[in-house]
Amino acid sequence: MHLLLIKIQELLARSGKERVDISEDIIEEFGEACKQAFRKQFTEQRDPNFSIRMSGIGKPLCQLQMEKQNTSAEEPPYNFKMRVLFGDLIEASAIAIMKAAGIKIQSEQQEVHNEIAGVKIKGTYDVEIDGKIFDIKSASPWAYDNKFAKGFENVEEEDSFGYVVQGSLYSDSSGKPFGGWIVINKSTGEWQIVETPTYKEDYKVKALKTAENNIDALVNNKPFERCFEDIPETFNKVSTGNKVLNTICSFCSYKKACWGEELQYLPQQQSKAKSPRWFWYTKIVNPKEGNSNEKE
Repeated sequence: MHLLLIKIQELLARSGKERVDISEDIIEEFGEACKQAFRKQFTEQRDPNFSIRMSGIGKPLCQLQMEKQNTSAEEPPYNFKMRVLFGDLIEASAIAIMKAAGIKIQSEQQEVHNEIAGVKIKGTYDVEIDGKIFDIKSASPWAYDNKFAKGFENVEEEDSFGYVVQGSLYSDSSGKPFGGWIVINKSTGEWQIVETPTYKEDYKVKALKTAENNIDALVNNKPFERCFEDIPETFNKVSTGNKVLNTICSFCSYKKACWGEELQYLPQQQSKAKSPRWFWYTKIVNPKEGNSNEKE
């Protein structure tokens, strides 16, 4: 178990049984961070113009192109703002708890700059501990167990949010190693440390190349091209002949603009369950109750 995690768990376990001493400075810093998070999410003026930042440049290029073109995105649900606010508050809590646990944070919320493909970009990393840059992530139970708990390589393999690129840019800009992610399950309150493996040296080169390619394509207005294909649907391990969006596309807020009118959100067509799973269908040749977007 990572030493950081041991210290964090010891403090949290002790606080569940008895009073713990936490300095007023830490408490005041936490309060200010919470106020700033609330201001950021509700009262600060937002720049409507597209900008290239370290936190987002590792996303799929097709999504970035849609964003740059100011393509109409899906309206977020009313609880979206609560989710992002929770993330900010969890991050503020994490920093306060680590300090209270005696973990020395050498720097936090530090802005860094870099130049990639001739473009100056900036970002703000979360914390520096033991000379390494760490990013704090609040995660859903699913992401906590299925994305982060399986380790660095699993995050890197399907990095639809650009987390590895983000960390690599922070590292390259600061001249310090990227330590990995401090992850908190926002449902259960569990913590894990997902370390960057010391034996893995090529991830940063690939991540910086991804950033360079994306920036070059955006700056030079490369023609739009989907990065992903729809996938054949199966039911009980048998092909239905229908096609659905892959997981990455299904979470993209530009999927309707990208896939057009033929995209339909429907219950699984062959399921007879009372509450079947729903999917984004791009092609239906074997419909249920007449649902079909197959061209004649």
